[in-house]
Amino acid sequence: MNVLLVVPRYFSTKKCGYIMPLGTLYVSSALKQAKIANVFTANLNHIDGECFNILKTFIENNHIDIIGVGGISGQFPEIDPVFRMAKEIKPSIISIAGGGMITSDAENAMTALEIVDYGVIGEGEITVPELINALTERLPVENVTGLIYLKDGKYYRTAPRKEIQDLDTIPFPDYLGFDYDNYLNTNGEVENGVKYTPVAIIGGRSCKYNCTFCFHPTGSKYRQRSLDSIFAEIDFLTRHFKINYIALREELFASDNKRVLEFCRRAKKYDFIWSIQLRVDCVNREIIDALKGSNCRYIFLGIESADNRILKSMRKQITIEQVEQALNLTINTGLDTRSTIIIGDEYETNESAHRTLSWWQKNKKHSSISLDMIIAFPGSTLYKNACKNGRISDPVQFLKDGCPVINLSRYMDDSDFSQLVDEISANNGIPYEIKAYSYLYL
Repeated sequence: MNVLLVVPRYFSTKKCGYIMPLGTLYVSSALKQAKIANVFTANLNHIDGECFNILKTFIENNHIDIIGVGGISGQFPEIDPVFRMAKEIKPSIISIAGGGMITSDAENAMTALEIVDYGVIGEGEITVPELINALTERLPVENVTGLIYLKDGKYYRTAPRKEIQDLDTIPFPDYLGFDYDNYLNTNGEVENGVKYTPVAIIGGRSCKYNCTFCFHPTGSKYRQRSLDSIFAEIDFLTRHFKINYIALREELFASDNKRVLEFCRRAKKYDFIWSIQLRVDCVNREIIDALKGSNCRYIFLGIESADNRILKSMRKQITIEQVEQALNLTINTGLDTRSTIIIGDEYETNESAHRTLSWWQKNKKHSSISLDMIIAFPGSTLYKNACKNGRISDPVQFLKDGCPVINLSRYMDDSDFSQLVDEISANNGIPYEIKAYSYLYL
């Protein structure tokens, strides 16, 4: 079997940045390690020409039998055309979709994709090689756990795939297969004349918290990689690429002080800056001093709201008082803090929203705090409630539209919500298009 794994083209111009989908890179490495198929890779963001012609060349020249694409729900508008073009080029090609888009709401995602043959639910590093082996050897796909597929006009799920417990057993992402050099060159931010492109390192999977706006596509149990594994990946990256910024993508990395202190100690010998994600209730003097003494440049804090009632509704398990304490500690130490406010929770009111906006105006001069609208991403509690209450009347169309901003509040009518969105757009410089999925709560 000849397999083509594709990173879709996210923007029409190369001047726009994007985030490399590490899930696809992980699956690629696992499939290559399994040695059960010839694996070809294509990152459409760094290949000149029309996507259809690029795919046609790959599929025809390499006699591709299977095409795979993965990503999150909001990337549906970029992922879906890849499958459609592939089927047009070669109608017999077998298509596999994966990532959070499938895991979060499998039946609706497969319905939206229409022509996709198999969906991978959960982590794909074991599932995809097993599926391709079954297809190659003509074995029953029903025995492969973690799948959804269409049969006789109905979607069937196989038994759930167990979460990968030892993350150190997973091969590193396939950085060499998806034009990572070009990715580093065309992304990032310039600071003091130096361009920094964050190289994401996933230090753990899932989360032990259940914030209403979040979904955990890699399972329900929080698991961490060893520091030895993380630094082995960093060593690989520094050998093959010009790395000047490592971004640890794991909000609970600092749930263990010893883990952070040891990382800081090891990081000192490298010539790169790095960033860390922290919950505000994990911020303490010992952690901050250690970060300050290493090459840590940015601390990303999850704030979300300045209203305790909304924080409770979000199930953040923090208070605005803890937020301010964490911000003061990091700012006074001289560390660069970045965070996000998201407006539009189910229990948001005009009063709570403007309380948060006033707090944001007061504090944004001391810290880089971005302002955004909350989104009901499939799989999240917000999404499930919105579907149940009729705020999202057509989940398939919602996904096709790329998971747009909608009014989720129980206390704001659509007129008040629209005015709030306009105000945030004016403050933030981002125009939001509000889709009409909602009706007013009675």
